[in-house]
Amino acid sequence: MNAPIPVGLIGLGRHGRRYFQHLLEEETGGQLVAISRLQVDEGQKMAAHHGLRFFPDYRDLIADPAIHAVLVVTPPALHVQITLEAIAAGKAVLVEKPLALHSRAGKQMVDAANHAGIPLMTGHTLRYEPVIRKIQDIGSRLGSWQSLTGTMHLEERPDTKKIQDTTHGVVLEFGIHLLDWVHVMIPGERLTLSAHMPRASSDAHEEHAEINLTTGSGLPCHLNIARVNATRTTHLEITGTNGRVQGNWTTGIVETWKQDTRISRDILPKTPTLVTMLKEFFHALQTDTPVPITGEDGLRAVEWAEACYQAAQTGQTVSVT
Repeated sequence: MNAPIPVGLIGLGRHGRRYFQHLLEEETGGQLVAISRLQVDEGQKMAAHHGLRFFPDYRDLIADPAIHAVLVVTPPALHVQITLEAIAAGKAVLVEKPLALHSRAGKQMVDAANHAGIPLMTGHTLRYEPVIRKIQDIGSRLGSWQSLTGTMHLEERPDTKKIQDTTHGVVLEFGIHLLDWVHVMIPGERLTLSAHMPRASSDAHEEHAEINLTTGSGLPCHLNIARVNATRTTHLEITGTNGRVQGNWTTGIVETWKQDTRISRDILPKTPTLVTMLKEFFHALQTDTPVPITGEDGLRAVEWAEACYQAAQTGQTVSVT
């Protein structure tokens, strides 16, 4: 058995706490040895309670020679600076999605990692969702595809800020998962993209986005992304010449249809996707193999998000690859 990878966690907000708990409670192939967060008093208490080292300044965590990998789970505006410093220190890096707020910053991160030969992974956890993997497996047997559809409506949480108070809207916040999914389904395709993003005011970030992508062969992909007050909706559907498959990863239900007849209905057990992703990240480091979701993957999703904003602002279609 390979020895666990000593890892430091930077950022302990809502997402960071999930990483923290899973690293402490699950066998992931990584050993959490240090944390860093802006709230010093709380960070010191958390570290002392769990026998970890605490660094008020993340730079000191990165510089610690006992730490071999760094998890960056901060607000996205901080990703580029922290990641570049970790890469310069020779530390493997896993960055929570989105990789960056802009493709320019994302490219800096990817180029630096490639130049230094350092593993850089993007935390697109939705790739590990069992319902989505089941949909993709069934979809591969549906003949020629006629459409792809994705809906992601997440409810406002009491422990999060309103969209207007953040640095980005729903496309970069969580819709980027669906953009990544489309790329996984049709890799290497050149697509044209249009988008509609209504805003409450000129200085507000979008809370709703309608995105349409079309391949060169005419396959339509429709994405609907929104922050809502009601119950969440997380739905994917693939329609092909031999039927269609649809699934909801909130309920865990996947259904397959032939014309108007349902031919199967599966209820999949909930699986913590973050644990699966962490296992694959640390396994790649232990075996010196490529990380499964690269910095390039994260950069492409950011580039597609930028294309959505451009299309919404100009009212014109934009090409993406």
